[in-house]
Amino acid sequence: MKIISWNLNGIRSANKKGFLDWLTEVSADLICFQETRATEEQINEIIPNIEGYNLYFNSAKRLGYSGTGLIYNNKYINISSQIYINKFDEEGRTIITEYPEFVLINSYVPNGTSRLEFKLEYIDELLKICEQLIAGGKEIILCTDFNIAHDEIDLSHPKENKRRSGFLDVERKMFDKLLNIGFIDTYRYLNPDKREYSWISYKARTLGGDFGWRFRFDYIFVTKNLIQNVKKAMIHNDVFYSDHCPIELEIDM
Repeated sequence: MKIISWNLNGIRSANKKGFLDWLTEVSADLICFQETRATEEQINEIIPNIEGYNLYFNSAKRLGYSGTGLIYNNKYINISSQIYINKFDEEGRTIITEYPEFVLINSYVPNGTSRLEFKLEYIDELLKICEQLIAGGKEIILCTDFNIAHDEIDLSHPKENKRRSGFLDVERKMFDKLLNIGFIDTYRYLNPDKREYSWISYKARTLGGDFGWRFRFDYIFVTKNLIQNVKKAMIHNDVFYSDHCPIELEIDM
């Protein structure tokens, strides 16, 4: 099974840059989108019916903001876009899809630059849901723009970002908590020493070298029992339809 997770930074903007060409060429069983920033009607106009696939989108109430989406080709048991906390649900940040073998969670964690407490509260609620599922014997695949770089290897300028959201100690402790409840970062598991980034600033893209910020913000986590099934985890860091790059997981299920 191939899974792709991708923060589009606006599906309409990505579409103008030609992301649909890449989307139709890639062959994946599940594609999770974050930050679609469009209504369901606008998304349906952009993404035509793809033979053999279905679309599910969770748009924010606020127009042009946040939102998540899922393209899938296998039948699920249940799907939900609610964690039953209105301030998070109205921003369309979560899709939870239950399959016979696992639960797929697609999550867009808030940026903490101006709403750090909101971000930490959302992560805390997300982890509570994960803990409940794990306690119930469920295996989880979590696709997320987590908006946190965990270690110094996960960003280009760690010293300069110590006091910036995305690499704050309090955020990194939340990352630790996610790992401690039973998740594994699939990319870092297979690439323990590799320096690659999934979010690259405009300055870094245009000037290269040591200019601009680069972060690994995007992750596909799996619960520990699934890690033996993981075959590949990679970042498509040559795909530039968004300021985020798509990430990919291949797993035997």
